[in-house]
Amino acid sequence: MEIRRRREHETDKLGLLSLGFFLILLGLMWIITPDISDHIRAFFSPEGWHLAEVSQNVFFPEPDRNHPVLYNAASYFCLAFGAFQIIILGIRVALRDALDKMGGTLSGTVFWVGMGYFFGMLANNALGWFGLLAGFVIFVGISIIIQSIFRLIRR
Repeated sequence: MEIRRRREHETDKLGLLSLGFFLILLGLMWIITPDISDHIRAFFSPEGWHLAEVSQNVFFPEPDRNHPVLYNAASYFCLAFGAFQIIILGIRVALRDALDKMGGTLSGTVFWVGMGYFFGMLANNALGWFGLLAGFVIFVGISIIIQSIFRLIRR
């Protein structure tokens, strides 16, 4: 029991490894995506948005146009980070890490891969902006459920 408590209070070295990979991947996406700064500026420009009615008298902001370069970059980023999370999950299983850490990594994997898929659909006009937002809500919910299941199992 003492070993388990000590292990829970240690720094999560695999979490730090994930953070490092996240930052490297962010830098790589910035380098390999042509004119990404211009695409980001165009996306966040106030003139590039309008209010769309999603239900009677309910309005949400929506981009005026598709930004396939930005959405593809986001898709590749999410898929690459999700793939890395699969590797981290394998290491956690091999090291017999705590169940809640495994659950957190699995839920993160599902989220990142799912969002990569949705960003790819958005880039190809197979999905609208509000479809992406719905996908985000869905994958946040799935991630919470996965983490909760692992926390329940741990008890």
